[in-house]
Amino acid sequence: MAAQAQGTTAPAWSQLSADQKHLLAPLAKEWDTLEPESRKRWSRMATRYPTLAPDQQNRFKQRLQEWSKLTPGERGQARERYKELRNLPPERRKELRQRWHEYQQLPEEQRQQLREQQAPPPGGKGDARPPR
Repeated sequence: MAAQAQGTTAPAWSQLSADQKHLLAPLAKEWDTLEPESRKRWSRMATRYPTLAPDQQNRFKQRLQEWSKLTPGERGQARERYKELRNLPPERRKELRQRWHEYQQLPEEQRQQLREQQAPPPGGKGDARPPR
């Protein structure tokens, strides 16, 4: 178990603590089919969870819920967008973050209209979007 505590192994669901299982419950059904690196990452984040500020804890739970609802294909797309964003120059990332913040401040009706206008063609690849 010492190797697991250091994050060098990908724990099976049965190896998680009760607190980790409670926190990671949205992933329970698929846990043992996740990539080992994903299991390690999620278990490390769950271990760090108690040390996070309340707003960070809320964000973690929200993102976990959102992630658990994605299909494997959608998760792959999200990973690719994340990689693309990380490779952008800092000033471009800052600009995108600002635009995302402005978008989030819009009423839902306006956001829906923008989503419909920006929808990529079927089978096409859309622009990189900032993470939620």
